[in-house]
Amino acid sequence: MLELHNQYRASGKTSKVIELMEQDESVLCLVPNSTIKRHNFPKELQKRILVGVNLEHLIDELRTMRFTKLFVDELSYSKFYLAKLFYELGRNHIQVIVFGTEQ
Repeated sequence: MLELHNQYRASGKTSKVIELMEQDESVLCLVPNSTIKRHNFPKELQKRILVGVNLEHLIDELRTMRFTKLFVDELSYSKFYLAKLFYELGRNHIQVIVFGTEQ
């Protein structure tokens, strides 16, 4: 299942992801770069934050992890990348919730 939250810049998307991750320990989050991971997320959540640079590596890494949902914090990936990722996760019945700003 795919759920999209299209919100304006600086509208609290990352804060909402942090809040939801603190409530459910079986959730992972995907961010576009390591700077966002280090500066925007608390230390205690960083072990559940993935940086999606290489699609094949990311999909292989996700296959080894146990999780129920994946949050995507910001839509700065190519549409092809997102489609392939969503297909792989959907095949495994993983819920994907995207928080981003459409540009």
